[in-house]
Amino acid sequence: MKTVLRLALPPLRALNPDMRVAFVLLDRERRILREGELPLREIAAVTPAARVEAVLHPLDTVDTFITLPPLRGDRLQAAAVAQVEPLTLSSTDDLAIAFGPRDDAGRAPVAWTDRAVLVRGWTALAEAGFDVAALYPTRVAAPQAGADESAGIAPLGLPADARWRQASPAWSLALPELRPAMRGGQRWRAPLAWAAAALAVWLIGLNIHAAQLAGEGAALRQTMISRVADAFPDLPVIVDPLKQAQQRVDALRAARGAASDDDFMPLALAAATLLPAGTLQLAALSYQDGQLTIDVDDNGRPPPPANGAPQRQATAMGLALEATRTGWKLMPARLAGARTDRGRVAQERQP
Repeated sequence: MKTVLRLALPPLRALNPDMRVAFVLLDRERRILREGELPLREIAAVTPAARVEAVLHPLDTVDTFITLPPLRGDRLQAAAVAQVEPLTLSSTDDLAIAFGPRDDAGRAPVAWTDRAVLVRGWTALAEAGFDVAALYPTRVAAPQAGADESAGIAPLGLPADARWRQASPAWSLALPELRPAMRGGQRWRAPLAWAAAALAVWLIGLNIHAAQLAGEGAALRQTMISRVADAFPDLPVIVDPLKQAQQRVDALRAARGAASDDDFMPLALAAATLLPAGTLQLAALSYQDGQLTIDVDDNGRPPPPANGAPQRQATAMGLALEATRTGWKLMPARLAGARTDRGRVAQERQP
């Protein structure tokens, strides 16, 4: 650990998060970095301690030595409780009991305190913002030089002396089963609050983005409907623009191979049928607005007479075959009739 914060606690029954407490901040070499007396909440805010050790007031604990057998685990714990039971007037169920390692002779340090009082004091430390790693009896963490084991011991005080700098024992009364449920709750409260705020902002942003996407989707759909309606005005109602447009395109592609009577190919095939082969020397062939114009070579034979068989056959086919100075014009009869009507109207309008 880089730093150790040691707190000299008053009697636990009076402890609260706003009580002024003496403290010392030590570096890894046990040198004093800072000392003073502040309310617990302020100490937690101004001391970046990696490890928090609380030294209990001498009035809160009883400590002595007991002889333990070479056991382990639960059996060793049961043996220690059995050794403490005749030394106290309270039930061991109401006590928090802790002990240290046994020496070669089997002797081990032991300490106990009221369980409920310890829990209340530990909870007050947690509420002040401390994640306490150890709860030491004063005699265990800060022994007094030359003091008799059976005599009382003075609590830690300021200015800090060598007792504050003693090495941290390997055992304490910070029993795992007594640790406050909200361990480190104060320490993590601010980060959790910031995390919750960040989550709320993210959710709000997500909802705004979803609303924007929904608006863009509605606008895109309306644009698609308008474009499909412009491209296919014969559609009465557009519900699914993509599907309906694809269906219309597929229908147009399927009908692309069917030609109308005024297309070039039907007229060219009809001309080949109507005009006898070998009677004409073709000079030019043009198609425009449903009308096929056939020009013959001046050196060739003259075209057949206008009242000949080709015209009658064309009429039977629903076509109109007209003779020109240079050849023939072939078109559907409906186009020829419309052209005749337009010519008649133009003559009637002339004075």
